[in-house]
Amino acid sequence: MDKLSVLRRSLLFSALDATFLPKIAGRAFSKAFGRGETIFQEGEEAMGFYIVGRGQVKIFKLSPGGGEHILHLIGEGGVFAEAVVFGRLTRYPAFAQALTDAQLLFFPKQDFLGLMKADFGLALAVLNSVSEKLRYFNALVEELSLKSADARLAKYLLDLSSRAPGAVFALGVKKVELAARLGIAPETLSRLLRRFKARKLISLQKDRICLLSKDRLQRVCGGEKV
Repeated sequence: MDKLSVLRRSLLFSALDATFLPKIAGRAFSKAFGRGETIFQEGEEAMGFYIVGRGQVKIFKLSPGGGEHILHLIGEGGVFAEAVVFGRLTRYPAFAQALTDAQLLFFPKQDFLGLMKADFGLALAVLNSVSEKLRYFNALVEELSLKSADARLAKYLLDLSSRAPGAVFALGVKKVELAARLGIAPETLSRLLRRFKARKLISLQKDRICLLSKDRLQRVCGGEKV
């Protein structure tokens, strides 16, 4: 795995001056996880943070009854557990598990803090990237709170399509996990997908999707009812 390439794609470091990236890459370790493998558990000592180079990771908590509540789905370039470096957390506050075979970059907390302390310019650049990520998540929270379920699904499909190499593409995650990502119940997601198909916005076969009308999906994003 090319560490510099992963850093250039990452939400946290993509905006940094390229001269900083080799220093950061030098503090990272490549780690591989198989599908379903636990990366860390809630309450485990927080040793550092991760960037997804390839694959997908889910962050979740368990209810007292053992039910799983998905907090985030992290794709390629995504960063997780960085709060252990930039906050006061000493233990991971949730579980992390590989949804697919995954290649990750791991940054030990103390090594990364030492790098920032030694280079004030790098520290400022990283803090600026952190603030950009916070703005991104603020926008995501606003989207989840203000947009309807069909608008959120339409936006997700359009975003996924823009990254797909062809006209037909896979959802990439289980439907229950996608529902958690969109903040809706799994049965609501199934109902919306059937409605989108009936309105000829998409064609759907198992988990393979083709967008039949991106213009109409854009209007759904804007609030038009399906």
